[in-house]
Amino acid sequence: MIKVHKTLLFAGAALGVAMAPSLAFSQETEAATESGGPVLDEIVVTADRTGTELVQVGSFRGAKQLDTPLTIAVIPRDVLDTQQATSLIDALRNTAGVTTSQTSPTVYNNLAIRGIDVENRGNYRLNGTLPIINLTDLPLEDKERIEALKGASALYYGFTTPSGIINLTMKRPTQDPYLAAKIFGNSHGRIGGHVDFGGTTGILGYRINAVYDRPDSGIDHTSGTRTVLAGAFDIKPTDTLTVQVDGEHIFKKVNEPGIYRFRETPILTVDNPDTGIALPELIDPHTNFGPDWAANRTEATNLLGKVIWKFSPSWEFVASAGLSQVQRGRHFNTLDPNDPNTDPLRGPVGEFPVSISYQPVAKFKNQNYRAEVAGAFETFGIKHELLIGVSQNIRANRSSASTAQTCFYNNATGALLGAGFPSTPVPAGATRSACLQSITDPHDIPQLGEPLPGLNNPTQITDTGAFIFDRMEIGEWLQLLGGVRISDYKEERLDTGLKTFSASPTSLSFGAVVKPISSVSIYGTYIEGLESTPAAPLTTVNAAEQLPPSASTQYEGGIKWEPKSGLLFQAAYFDISRDSAVVNGANRWVKDGKSSYRGVELSFTGNVTPDWSVYASALFLDAKYKSGSPTLLVVDDAGNPVLGPDGSQRISPSIVGNRVENAAKRTFSLATEYRFTDWLPGFSVNGAVYHTGNRAINPLNQAFIPGYTLFDLGAGYTTDIAGTETTFRISAENVGGKKYWGSTGGLLLSQGVPSTVKFSIETKFF
Repeated sequence: MIKVHKTLLFAGAALGVAMAPSLAFSQETEAATESGGPVLDEIVVTADRTGTELVQVGSFRGAKQLDTPLTIAVIPRDVLDTQQATSLIDALRNTAGVTTSQTSPTVYNNLAIRGIDVENRGNYRLNGTLPIINLTDLPLEDKERIEALKGASALYYGFTTPSGIINLTMKRPTQDPYLAAKIFGNSHGRIGGHVDFGGTTGILGYRINAVYDRPDSGIDHTSGTRTVLAGAFDIKPTDTLTVQVDGEHIFKKVNEPGIYRFRETPILTVDNPDTGIALPELIDPHTNFGPDWAANRTEATNLLGKVIWKFSPSWEFVASAGLSQVQRGRHFNTLDPNDPNTDPLRGPVGEFPVSISYQPVAKFKNQNYRAEVAGAFETFGIKHELLIGVSQNIRANRSSASTAQTCFYNNATGALLGAGFPSTPVPAGATRSACLQSITDPHDIPQLGEPLPGLNNPTQITDTGAFIFDRMEIGEWLQLLGGVRISDYKEERLDTGLKTFSASPTSLSFGAVVKPISSVSIYGTYIEGLESTPAAPLTTVNAAEQLPPSASTQYEGGIKWEPKSGLLFQAAYFDISRDSAVVNGANRWVKDGKSSYRGVELSFTGNVTPDWSVYASALFLDAKYKSGSPTLLVVDDAGNPVLGPDGSQRISPSIVGNRVENAAKRTFSLATEYRFTDWLPGFSVNGAVYHTGNRAINPLNQAFIPGYTLFDLGAGYTTDIAGTETTFRISAENVGGKKYWGSTGGLLLSQGVPSTVKFSIETKFF
């Protein structure tokens, strides 16, 4: 049974107090509405086909894009279909500043926005509410649109990183019967099918999506299986009451390709303080130097129930409860490209150490509860849209330990016999040693047995909060916004009951929107953010250590212009200050000062003409570590200097003034589609160009991966076949086959996936 903190109970009582007078004057409000009084607008995001009109994410619940004082990118269903997007990075590369981080995107998309990691357990939301766990490939087939609310969002969502919130909105039930089927695939052998059907029967509306997929990224030995079963249900017993029940079950099993990890980094000394890291050469992007049995298996379930009661035209009560859980078994394979073997007795000369880590089971669970009242009213000529709410998010993690495999080599011939675990007996005439692998011509590494799963430290985070947010409209030209959240946060061990950290912070946000004319808004905001600090990486000397939460502040100012309906221009300047957590020169995970993210972001999205759509964005970013520890001399426990290979004393360098890892100074995207409505009805062409600048691989800036520019081309044709609407699509990603580094951060490095040609055939029966 869930223990709800007293803050949540008190705040729930406050909601009841807020609702009682609202019910009392509901008839008065209805009369005012009939005579032109304030009305609470209904959220109908499916009517926004360009993503330029409404937002659902955060506390803005259905506000117009033009009136929202933050940078929000919306990728609607039409763009997802045109580009044949099958993953989050496919969708979000249409907004500037989004990059992949650390791992290969083959299994799931580990993302960063503006150089800040999008936390995988708190920053991804389903239908604007439920925090879903991004440790598997979150499906797009059952989604109506993807929203990226950039920056801090603690007021509404609690402890989240200031990178932004990624909101996935599910397809809603249709009024009329609907049935569509799609076959899709790619040039590497991927093939899959998708069925989408919905309708309304009496008070019940339903939308069901089912997917069976055999994914293949084109990287050797990474094909697998993916299935999705999702349902969205609307129950309307009365005109003012709606019950929504949404759920999706996701299964994916693919082999995870090996990536680079720099374990042996240069030792920095007084005489050699700036020694860099040599990057490996880019290789054939199809190459996988991980074992062909290195499977990553995930099974995820997301469930969300919501009650929406519009008890007057001006007031609405919403309560929701949700569960997101993932169970994963993972082989994670990394190779150190800067430590070639030179000893023939240790294994093949010229090959590199490869680490094969196996975690048999990792269980993650989010439980989320939320209740809020939203109302529109007027006082002294000022129109208010008030939001009062309480929420509780409980995040639990219970996992087995990760075990590293070693290899066995024949003592007489040096031949590789296979990989095993510390508990695996050494074969006769063999020696246990680190596994070695060739980068350009990888060989098979047979597996010898599996380890017994052991329990790791089970942990739980409970984030409870109460908030109030008011958007005030003064005349036709000015809006003022303000809000406060009071949180109660604790981290604890589930096995011992030990409370490792607790705090009760308060976060504020406020802003203003000025509208000199109806199509232009000028805004400024201040937002305070809160976030859980990730546990120390397993490669550090304090592996798995949990540090206290971190704080951030954000200032943003910008302008939005809607020259015509369905076309939006946004320009914003932002300044984010955030606590830094880094691996220092002593290989320890520490909170070290603050980092600063300042930049200008531009976007121009929507329909330029009825036949021509454009989605363009650009980011100019200056992300640096602005404070932290000075350069320190390394000494042993007795206080004696520790010397490096050159004979001078080792140092732990300061990172102040360095660029933040994985933060590109320049990113831009331009995607466009033209529909030949008059010349060749049903035919369209599309193209895109995406640029990401160079990025640092670690806080010490010991190496930078080069920037890259990718080009895509595609076409579609919709026609009537046997009385049914059928659409054929084909698209080529990374035209020209450019080799590039796709992701980095934390001394990890992954090469971009091979060029891909996608195709699909979709039929809408009714």
